[in-house]
Amino acid sequence: MQQNLFRFTGYVAAFLLPLALVWLSPIYGLIAWAIGFLAFGKWAPKIWPMLLFATFVDWELITVYWSDNRPAGWADVLMVLPFGLMGVLVNGLTVEDPQRWGRRFADAFAWATTLCWTTIFGYSLVKYGWVSYNDFALGERLGIHFQSLYLIIAALILERRIWSEPKGVSWASAIAVLWLLVGIIFLSARIHLLSVPVLIMARLFELYRRNPSWRKNILRWGTIALAVLGAMVLTLPGPSKRVEDLVNELRSVDGMVEGKQTNHRIFLWKYGVEIIKEAPILGVGNGHGEDVLHEKLLTCDATFYNKKEPYYLHEFRYDFHNVWIQSWAEGGIIAFLLMAGIFLWGLTQSTGSMSYAWITLLMSSMTESLLDKQAGVFLLTFMVALTALSSRKHQSLR
Repeated sequence: MQQNLFRFTGYVAAFLLPLALVWLSPIYGLIAWAIGFLAFGKWAPKIWPMLLFATFVDWELITVYWSDNRPAGWADVLMVLPFGLMGVLVNGLTVEDPQRWGRRFADAFAWATTLCWTTIFGYSLVKYGWVSYNDFALGERLGIHFQSLYLIIAALILERRIWSEPKGVSWASAIAVLWLLVGIIFLSARIHLLSVPVLIMARLFELYRRNPSWRKNILRWGTIALAVLGAMVLTLPGPSKRVEDLVNELRSVDGMVEGKQTNHRIFLWKYGVEIIKEAPILGVGNGHGEDVLHEKLLTCDATFYNKKEPYYLHEFRYDFHNVWIQSWAEGGIIAFLLMAGIFLWGLTQSTGSMSYAWITLLMSSMTESLLDKQAGVFLLTFMVALTALSSRKHQSLR
């Protein structure tokens, strides 16, 4: 009974995550899975990871006390609590055959993500006649960046099945991976348009080095896949426009070029670093960072355009769009080091596709405040659980 509870809740957590339903939030699946861990797991603590995640939660709480916006600080604590508590839980308990169940839950998430993407693509196609990053229906739920991030991690998970499963499953997995990569192109999150080719080439190089007998096929199919995906990026209206925007923003980093500023993130990061310099040790307090950032933006005279309508950054409420700057600005160097420790744990405790997933999260964290959005917190929480399971050795618990 307990074992079935753990399995069922794990699958529920995996399937609810990409659905992102308002009336059936992924948090319910993650809570149920945590209860499954408690009901079925056996005490087998990994002390240092437990201390790392516990300290992360404690520091989030402590830094609220010198914040000038405590209500926002407490809200931030509630936001990241699932991430921190899951890290403590899964590093304190273990289950029977953890690696096998970790792989199964990861596969469930990957196939659920593939199904969601296919459904959303079809719906958008029917509704709009064509689809681009500007009018995807999925933007109402996860947002383009996070949906794209989910697709990348799902593709990484399914990619391993191409090489290790019977021919039928292998071909189905290969088609699903290509379809997910096409989805990333349609969504056109620029950090992912840049990072996916790097991830593909790194993975192909790893396979080429480790499997001499596969080298011809790896070179052939890898070259074809990169060429086709690259052609889609350069020719489809949505991604080609995003690439053009990126080139123009890189041209204007040092100042306005042809009447256009660089990406607004450059200014957010610049002022974020100024906030860090003013309070490098303890930060400005949890929840107060965005208030200080907004005050800084009042002095920013850079002009941006929504089509032809000009606007200024202080007219909107921005977060830092960078996990590392936000952590340091609000929680000081201790928060930064704790976050770095968690990512280092993820990278060193994972193998194969999971290690590439952590690299993807690391790259995405440079342009988005992952812990400021539920989609980011829930995905990180799930990744922490999968990583802890995959790093456990099989042992009999009876």
